[in-house]
Order: sequence, then C-alpha cells, then structure tokens
Amino acid sequence: MPANGNALPVEQRTVQLAGPEGTRLHFSGPPGGLTGTIPLVNTGPDKQKVRTVAVNTKKLQGPARLPLREFAFNARLYGGEQVDALATIVLDSRTSPGTYDFEVTVGDKTLPATAHVSEVVDLRITPNQITILAGTHTSYKRTLIFENAGNVPLPTGARCEAPIFDSFDLLSSLIIGLHKGDRGSAESMAKAFLNEWADLQAGILVAHRKSTIIRPGQKIAVDVEFQLPPNLKPLRHYRSGHQLYDASVGVDIYTSLNYGSTRKSKRKTIEDIVKEDPIYE
Repeated sequence: MPANGNALPVEQRTVQLAGPEGTRLHFSGPPGGLTGTIPLVNTGPDKQKVRTVAVNTKKLQGPARLPLREFAFNARLYGGEQVDALATIVLDSRTSPGTYDFEVTVGDKTLPATAHVSEVVDLRITPNQITILAGTHTSYKRTLIFENAGNVPLPTGARCEAPIFDSFDLLSSLIIGLHKGDRGSAESMAKAFLNEWADLQAGILVAHRKSTIIRPGQKIAVDVEFQLPPNLKPLRHYRSGHQLYDASVGVDIYTSLNYGSTRKSKRKTIEDIVKEDPIYE
C-alpha cells in the first residue's frame, strides 16, 4: 500500500482531512491500541475508500520496532460525505508511557496529532504452576522465567510472602472438626470445628529471589527459593501462590511422612526425595 493515506491514483484522490484551522488529532491508550478519530471529507462525486493513513514521526515505532510510516485504516465515503472515522494505531509494545507529537496525512492535507500512551504492567511468569514434594527439608529451589511484556520497568524485590492453605474445603473441615469434638457437648463440637477451620490457614510461604529490575521486553531466568513453615502436617496437601504484579504461580505442596525431620543432609532434588521416602514410590 502506498503511504499516501489513499489507495487510489493521485487524480482520483478526493478524500481529504477535514476540520477547522488549528485542528489537532488525539489518540490514547496502551501501545497495542491507541484509539482516536480522524475527520474526513470526500470532495468528489464518487464513492472512495481510504485504507492507510500516512504518519510523520521521529519517535514512534510500529509493532516490528521499525519507524512508523503509516497505519492501517478502513473508511468508505460517498460523494460529498463527511465522517469522523474511528482509527487505531498499533505501536511497539515497549513504547514508554507519555505524550508524543506526530503528523498524519490523508490526500493532500496534513494535521498535527498527539499520541497519549498509557502505562501497561504485564508481567508473565512460566511455569505458572509448580509442585513441591516436601520431604525432610523446608526449603526448595525452582527456576522461573520472568518476562516483562509491558512498557514500564518492574522491580521484583528479594522477598514475598503468601498464606498456605490446607486443601481440605470448608465442608470437610466441618465434618472433621465435629468428629473430633465431644458429641455430648455442643460447645465442644463447635470449638473442635472452629479449631479445624482455623487450621486451614497453615502458615506462610516465603519466596526468596535476587532483587532485580526487569526492563520492558526483557525475559530472564530467576532462581526462587521457597521456604516452607516447619509445622506443616505430614501426609497432607497444601496450596499457596507466588504473586507478583499481575502474574501468579500456583504452588501445590505435598508433605511426606518425614516432613520437617531434623536430620542433616544436603538439599535434595525431587528424584532424591522419591528414592528416600516410601510414600512417593
């Protein structure tokens, strides 16, 4: 497509930018889709189509990270018709938040325009689900891939915390609590149920990692050490999560019969735990 704001030959180009003197166009939104309107008029008698709009800019880049010279557009005007047509500009996803001035051209007329780029926080973490087979240790290391798909730098910090919950649901905890209570005493059964309910929140999962700043477009491998509380019950399934900005990683924790044992040994891999603990055979 020619970068002239019209797919027709020059002699047939009758669609022009409209608007009074001093008109400035405005586009706003995230880099993936800035929206605005473009005033157009067809000064000829025949129906015409506009498929592209030419752009003159020193700073803005398109999705392929090349200088933005035009953007796709779709407008159809009958002879003598005027429209205020909706337009969308797609920029490089890493375009920093801020205000950018540029020019657009349709036909033989050019108007100044301003792009108001908004902030986008888009952190992506893979894998988004991990499993910890907790044997004799309370500390387990995983490598996660952090990707900043937004347009602002994201500091990660060195530590975050999240509650750990027993996989039992409320109904199961109710039944277990009532079973443990003295059936001859409503107060005893109520206390037993409340105690079991309170135990659903089993402690805090602490995630340690190297503090860093992830730049827009950057993807890095991050070693994360998950520290479990020593008081988790053996032979249980717990759930937690690793939350950072808009990204989350679900954590399933399965404790073995020997969870929290004080015997000293080097940090074990999942394969080591399976070999040494009969429950995982």
